[in-house]
Amino acid sequence: MSTQTVVIKYGGHAMDRDELNAAFADDMAFLQQSMRLVVVHGGGPQINALLDRLAIESRFEKGLRVTDADTMQAVEMVLCGQVNKSVVSRFLQHGARAAGLSGRDAGLLRARVKDPVLGLVGEVEKVDASVLACLLDGGFLPVVAPVASGPEGQALNINADTAAGAVAGALHADYFVLISDVPGVLDADKKLIPSLDRARIAELLEAGVINGGMIPKVQSCLHALDEGCSRALILDGRQPSSLRRYLLDGEPLGTVVTA
Repeated sequence: MSTQTVVIKYGGHAMDRDELNAAFADDMAFLQQSMRLVVVHGGGPQINALLDRLAIESRFEKGLRVTDADTMQAVEMVLCGQVNKSVVSRFLQHGARAAGLSGRDAGLLRARVKDPVLGLVGEVEKVDASVLACLLDGGFLPVVAPVASGPEGQALNINADTAAGAVAGALHADYFVLISDVPGVLDADKKLIPSLDRARIAELLEAGVINGGMIPKVQSCLHALDEGCSRALILDGRQPSSLRRYLLDGEPLGTVVTA
């Protein structure tokens, strides 16, 4: 098996459409034959749906969900239960050898409270990737729910982009790919920017062109690169088999982020 390691953040509304989910699962099964894959999934729409049913208000600050105790219970229920097991089941049905876990399992993700204003939102301080190495060495595809353990063992909500970037850095992945429901990073005229470096990202952040949920995406790419990941990419998951086309065919898709 190739030693290439690819960490993939899978999320956004790209997870909502059955045909895209099936195509992504097929791609995972195919790519697993020649690459070591780790998937960190999101679940924002599913969390929103449960919070709506529970009449719990959703609030966001700088692209991050403000998380009180009730919200945290709902987040962990959705991410570690509903979404994680659904993704694993789908991968298995399509032939990928998948195994699900959360960032709390085996001490994978340890975090501190990022900002008291955000509540139980964590900032990853340590990644113990040994459990991922065991699964990868055994031929499995780890599927990770982005919930971490805090200093006192409490559950902390981790932005999925941030969690995936931390994992990619810890594994020194060859590729870190953020798959979401956007074409990539867009300029002020809503045109795709094919590549970005740190200085240009800072300019676009200052100008407010990069905003909302794109902020943790570009930050997670830079973090992964700083920690030893080789390449980072923000990719449109609404395009069938976009990951496979990028990795195997070299198609110029999405926004490549460089240090």
